Amino acid sequence: MSVTFTRTTSQLADLILRKLGVLGSGTSVSAAASDTTIVVEAIDMWLKQAHRQGIFWRKTTPRAINMNINAVRSASAASVADMLFPISMFVTTSSRDDPVDIISYTDYAAISEKGQAGTPTKAMWNGNASAEFVVWPVPTSTLSAGIIYQQIATDTTAGSAIDVDVAMIPHVKDIIAFNLGDEYEVPEGKMVRWERAAKE
Repeated sequence: MSVTFTRTTSQLADLILRKLGVLGSGTSVSAAASDTTIVVEAIDMWLKQAHRQGIFWRKTTPRAINMNINAVRSASAASVADMLFPISMFVTTSSRDDPVDIISYTDYAAISEKGQAGTPTKAMWNGNASAEFVVWPVPTSTLSAGIIYQQIATDTTAGSAIDVDVAMIPHVKDIIAFNLGDEYEVPEGKMVRWERAAKE
């Protein structure tokens, strides 16, 4: 026997719209399609922001990829568009995996001999859409590298759950309802209560 508990995006939108007073008892989200679209967009916007700010509610699992590190002093692209941030990296030399420290722009700028040749021990992530890394020292030949990274939360779809832990779904409902309160002209007194609930 298996027991699961979650709420799909449509079910979560239903809860939010009921709190906002858009849906009454016995009314489904299909009766408020345009409002459902607004709620789903609000969920997606908040979810991306929360993940980017390091609110660790995500349930997306880390991903592993391989890439080539070029033998030049320039960025090598992992060519993935869903990297939120890298977790760890290694390079393969002589069938051995050597760890590489992921460093900041400031740490990379402090390296005086950026053209020094050797096996990479540090890598700066550019944070751009191509997931580019600049390594140091610069390898003398193309190397294979492995990266484990945290994936950006996927956009929500009607029939699937959003990328947060199940226990956080009631809190997400409160936060999204509060964020949409002005748009739906929720009275000020109620907004004050909702703000407290959203911050808990």
